[in-house]
Amino acid sequence: MTPLSGYKRFLSLVGLALATFLIVLDYTIANVSIPYIAGDLSVSANQGTYVITSFAVGNAIVLPISGWLTERIGGIRLILISILLFVFFSWVCGGAPNFETLLIGRFLQGFVSGPLIPLSQSLLVSTNPPEKKTAVLAFWGTIVVAAPVLGPLLGGWLSFDYRWSWIFYINIPFGLLSALLIWYTLKDFDSKKEKTPIDYIGFLLLAIAVTCLQIILDRGEQYDWMRSNYIISLSIVSALAFCYLFVWEYLHPHPIIDLSLFKIHSYAISVVFMGVMYAMYFGSVVLIPLWLQLYMGYNAIWAGIAVAPIGIAPLLLSILSGKIVKRYGSLKPLALCFILFSISCFYTAYFTTSVDVEHIWISRLLVGFGIVFFITPLFSLSIQDIENKRLTQATGIFHFVRAMSGGIGTSIFTTLWTRRTAFHHERIGATLTPSSETMHSFTQNLESLGIKGKKALALTNDLLDGQAAMLALNDCFYLMGGLFLLLIFLLPLGMKKEALIPQ
Repeated sequence: MTPLSGYKRFLSLVGLALATFLIVLDYTIANVSIPYIAGDLSVSANQGTYVITSFAVGNAIVLPISGWLTERIGGIRLILISILLFVFFSWVCGGAPNFETLLIGRFLQGFVSGPLIPLSQSLLVSTNPPEKKTAVLAFWGTIVVAAPVLGPLLGGWLSFDYRWSWIFYINIPFGLLSALLIWYTLKDFDSKKEKTPIDYIGFLLLAIAVTCLQIILDRGEQYDWMRSNYIISLSIVSALAFCYLFVWEYLHPHPIIDLSLFKIHSYAISVVFMGVMYAMYFGSVVLIPLWLQLYMGYNAIWAGIAVAPIGIAPLLLSILSGKIVKRYGSLKPLALCFILFSISCFYTAYFTTSVDVEHIWISRLLVGFGIVFFITPLFSLSIQDIENKRLTQATGIFHFVRAMSGGIGTSIFTTLWTRRTAFHHERIGATLTPSSETMHSFTQNLESLGIKGKKALALTNDLLDGQAAMLALNDCFYLMGGLFLLLIFLLPLGMKKEALIPQ
């Protein structure tokens, strides 16, 4: 079929970008609203985090089977059904009378929206002229990056000035507009339905493996990881389910997850890079707002403002990133990405508790420039040797790895940060004895301000907590910076079938 052109091409880009934006936004918009939701629905803050977990579990279960669903339903039909059901369950979540209804609504919201990201990416590629492929991927990648930046800002503003329900209601008008634009511009591009047999066992194994893994990632720190029989049991179940899933899908004549895609060298190496890079990137994105809110006195809105510059470079230079990939290939931009990420990490590793917001902006701005050479090159590398009919399956698996690696990176680095904070707290605290000169001088200063007894001890402990958390954050970013530099040495693995400069 002839690729789109003119105003229809523009409208299709807007429709697909809007659908992608809403789904990626929903990953982060609820993060800063948890205290409001928990208080309004009479649950603890810990229980409130299940609002995020339930969405992630539902989404992750469906991502790898997006290709199979496309074959059964048709690409355009599937994306329209997904958007409309996403809108419906957004309305359910916004009007939830109790916490249980909200959890069910969030799970189903994540479940029905699973195919949207891989489908929007594959439709952008298949409905645009081949020479525009890199440019539209750059545009799409900008949307993927911008939404998580705006999520905390928008969620904090809506929850503070209005009500937490509006973080869900806002999806309704924009979701309907997206569905209308996609139907109008792409209805003739729908793929034919194929009666592919249903792999019930594969789907069941996938659901068990992903659900257990997500619970482990979310609750592992609370239960002290492998010192908990609960976490050990879930780990065994998840590992066994994944092992059986891979064997079953490899041998099944009609698998829901096409493992033969990993025989394509460029695709396999792009998935490896995505898994490693996104884990560290997402870990860094999570740590900074946490540190600002817990130890630096920032509220949710100002924490969002502090990290917002991460989206400036991708928004302004998305078209440039596409041209760079077209001229230099994927590997050289990725090398520059690793260097910029590493510089940003080492710069952040020298922060102190007196750091001002301008220096935080600089560190986030450097990450933003790194993203310019991250999203588009990696997406281009992942699909360069994939046939159009396998695009949705390939992008579904690719984004499943992205979603899972984000959760893994968050768990690893928040756990490391927590434990290094305790380590530094113990080391610094050991020097603050009543007989030490430092403690004596500090106590005298407090007494001169009229602060004595338990108040003085509490203030001292608060300051100690802040210093320990700062040193622990430095440790985490030193580690990230070193790992990003090491990734440069893995780039030659991508040279087997992808030259540094395209022929």
